[in-house]
Amino acid sequence: MAHQFQLDPFRLLGLPTLLALSISAPGQAATFDIGEIQGQFDSSLSIGASWALRNPDRAFIGTWNAGHASSQSSDDGRLNFRKGETFSKIFKGVHDLQLSYGDSGLFLRGKYWYDFELKDESRRYVQISDEHRKEAAKSSGAQLLDAFVYHNYFIADQPGNARLGKQVVSWGKAPSSAMAST
Repeated sequence: MAHQFQLDPFRLLGLPTLLALSISAPGQAATFDIGEIQGQFDSSLSIGASWALRNPDRAFIGTWNAGHASSQSSDDGRLNFRKGETFSKIFKGVHDLQLSYGDSGLFLRGKYWYDFELKDESRRYVQISDEHRKEAAKSSGAQLLDAFVYHNYFIADQPGNARLGKQVVSWGKAPSSAMAST
């Protein structure tokens, strides 16, 4: 009699979660001075994994692949992974660098990622290609998120901040944002 392996995803997550909690420590940005230039370098690193909790649902698989859906456009991802199989093993890093001189400065932020499962492992159904994906949706890559110069100022005791370059505009954020308080 054949024994079928049953994967309990919550039991499987217990050990990595316990390990991650036991080795996590509060992070602190590295600060430094180069003459009158003050600098700060901050990093966030993470590693993660994701498992399929169910087998592919035939309702979402095209008829060409013995399913019931009229389209097979999403079959690659659905047929490649069965219940209990890992569909992502990813390492990610985000780094910030801020240099300030008086009331002016430079801010850079970049990220990179590498999914070992999608990039290095072979697929049962079809290899998943990054060819037509946007940069942020690829299985590995790097992106420059922010790159701008700034100047903090006061007009009639009211603080202000001017920025030029690639940046995220946070709508609805309190005026005492991180950049305005530096």
